[in-house]
Amino acid sequence: MLQRELTREQAVQTGEQLLVFAEGSIIERGYSYFSDGVVFNTRVEKGKLLTSDVQGSQVYHVELDLEDIQNSTCTCPYTRLCKHMAATFFQMYSVFENPRHYLTRAQQPRRAKFSPAMLVPAYKNLSLPSPQEGTAVQSPLKPDSPVHEWWTFLENWTRNLPSAMETYRASSELLSSYQNILGVAAAWPPARAQLFTVYANVFHLLKLQDFVKTNRQSYWFQDLSQTAERLLEQLEGTLFYMDIDDLREHHHELLEQTMLTVKKMKDTESTALYWTFAYQLLWWNLLQVSDWIQAEIKDLDQRIQDPSTATSAKEVYRLLRAHFYVMEGADDAAIHTWRSNSRLSLSFYLPYLKMFARNEDWPRFLAWTEALQSLIGSADPQNYQLVAAIWQEAMERVGRGEECGAMLKQFLPSSFHEYAAYLYEQKQFRQWIDLQMSYQVPITEVLTVQFKEMEDTHPTLLFPLYLREVNRLIAERNRSAYKEAIKLLKKIRTAYSKANQEARWERYVDQLGAKHNRLRAFQEELKRGNLNL
Repeated sequence: MLQRELTREQAVQTGEQLLVFAEGSIIERGYSYFSDGVVFNTRVEKGKLLTSDVQGSQVYHVELDLEDIQNSTCTCPYTRLCKHMAATFFQMYSVFENPRHYLTRAQQPRRAKFSPAMLVPAYKNLSLPSPQEGTAVQSPLKPDSPVHEWWTFLENWTRNLPSAMETYRASSELLSSYQNILGVAAAWPPARAQLFTVYANVFHLLKLQDFVKTNRQSYWFQDLSQTAERLLEQLEGTLFYMDIDDLREHHHELLEQTMLTVKKMKDTESTALYWTFAYQLLWWNLLQVSDWIQAEIKDLDQRIQDPSTATSAKEVYRLLRAHFYVMEGADDAAIHTWRSNSRLSLSFYLPYLKMFARNEDWPRFLAWTEALQSLIGSADPQNYQLVAAIWQEAMERVGRGEECGAMLKQFLPSSFHEYAAYLYEQKQFRQWIDLQMSYQVPITEVLTVQFKEMEDTHPTLLFPLYLREVNRLIAERNRSAYKEAIKLLKKIRTAYSKANQEARWERYVDQLGAKHNRLRAFQEELKRGNLNL
């Protein structure tokens, strides 16, 4: 049916848009969903909308805009192009082309393009159930209950959670508890309900940390780390969409009680940084009252200067104090403090970078990326792509867009593919070869088109790359590798001939044979190859 209502061109054009605006991991997960057969009820509406239902943790409804994919929607909590949208795309694409070929292309290195959606928290505030859905949970809490009663209720609610986490899958039990408890506030006024969501989130993050500490795990298992990251993303989304002005105007006492609760967070013993992230998010987004901030700064300074404060606690207090440097505009002091802690990866700084970009404070954003060059250069691909896309937008906004290509060098090795493409486009072939050599890129991974052009126009520049590969193959010490080396030597011979350097070739072959004269199998292949000009 889709084949009659849509065209191959529409499928291809939608795929091109997806490559520009979707994260590679999202496309891969979408392919997995499609392969598992969980996309159904796919149909075309208004000639440009492809709708479907996708079975995830629940059934999500997708509307894929084939003309402008950024206008697509999904009922899942993710705010950007999501795996359910990607799965819907693959359902359509499979009618016209092989989706596996598209996935292979999507897995190739590519440059992310800036979109304002990048600056929005990954999870929107969809976690709070609607009272119309009848999801309110029976509890002793009332809409006007004070905050300290919220915390008591949360402790009672999760009384059996630790044992359930030990018995079953810890992350699933924790997230299920978090999602279910939100029904308590389903019928409350929106501002109080949103704040209760914040408390539930922070409380479950604390439970996760207690679980790790109680079970004496010296590190965070990947599954638990992902759960903590998801809670933080949900917290960021809730704070982003919260009506802070309404809270300040009509529920000031709630905010004040929340401030007192957040102040206690710095006393929590934790070996993980997730608690620190939550503390900073709350002060940055929710508690921006000058008197409160100054009181917290004074408290942190006193603790840092107190000789009786343990060294480990001082380290935590300094990390937290640096956040207020940022709020005061003293960015250099904050970055200097944080950079001394080797545990802090680029993800720690992302909320600040995104906030500067949201406020279109591009000079400040660029100052931070300059200070964080090494972290950006060693970041995981997803975080690098995000920062690099915003960085290029920032450079354009300050009138320095033409400098982007050359400045990609500062973000190596993460920027390797983009910087290599820039050097090639600018015909800076010697620097391009030096880059390939520096990062020991195998010849098989160099693009055929680029290699062919280099062979035809600048063959001598390829000699170091060729010879390194020959040495690598010989070092494998097996007949198969020797045969591959001979094939490559024949190609090198042609390159020397094109460059009118026959004498140099003769010397090289003689030296190579003499150097490996004890490798009988290699000598046999060398003789069989007849490598004379």
